[in-house]
Amino acid sequence: MAAPHRIPVRRSIRLRRFDYRSPNAFFITLCTGQRRCLFGRIDDGVMHSSALGCLVEHLWRQIGARCSHVVTHDLVLMPNHLHGILQIRTEGDAPQQERFGKPVPGSLPTLMRSFKSAVTREARLRRLATHVALWQRGYHEHVIRNQQDYLRIAQYMADNPRRWQQDRFYVAV
Repeated sequence: MAAPHRIPVRRSIRLRRFDYRSPNAFFITLCTGQRRCLFGRIDDGVMHSSALGCLVEHLWRQIGARCSHVVTHDLVLMPNHLHGILQIRTEGDAPQQERFGKPVPGSLPTLMRSFKSAVTREARLRRLATHVALWQRGYHEHVIRNQQDYLRIAQYMADNPRRWQQDRFYVAV
C-alpha cells in the first residue's frame, strides 16, 4: 500500500510574534524567478536597466503614493534582484498575525505581495514579461534596528553594482 501524500508544511521565515504593520524600517530583497537577469545588465559597475527594470523602479516609488502610511527610501536594482528600504510610518488597524488566505492590510507581507503582483500585471500588459513566473516565491526582509544598521545597509546597497561578480546572486550572462 502506498504511503499517503502529505501536504508540505511551509515554514515561515518571518519573526514570530513580530508585528509587521508596526512603524519600522525594513531592508527588502526580492529575486526574479530562477534568478533570470530580467532587470538589465551591469557594465563596469554601473547598472543599465531594461524596460522591465525601469517599470520595477517606477512601481517601487509608487508604493508610498498608494499607501499613505509607507515611505520608500533607497532602491538598488540589480540584473536579477532588487534591494530596497521601505518604512512603515504608522501602525495599521488590523489583526497582528497574518494567516494563509487572510492578509493583513498595510502589513509588510501584504505590501510586498501587492508590489510583486502590480509589477507582474503591468509587465504582462506591456508585454515585458511572459507567463513564466517573474518573481521567486517570498522575499528576504531585515528589520532595520538603528541608524548604524541603516548606514551599513545603505552602503552595502550602494556598493552592490560595483561588486556584482562577487554577489551571491551573480549569474554570468
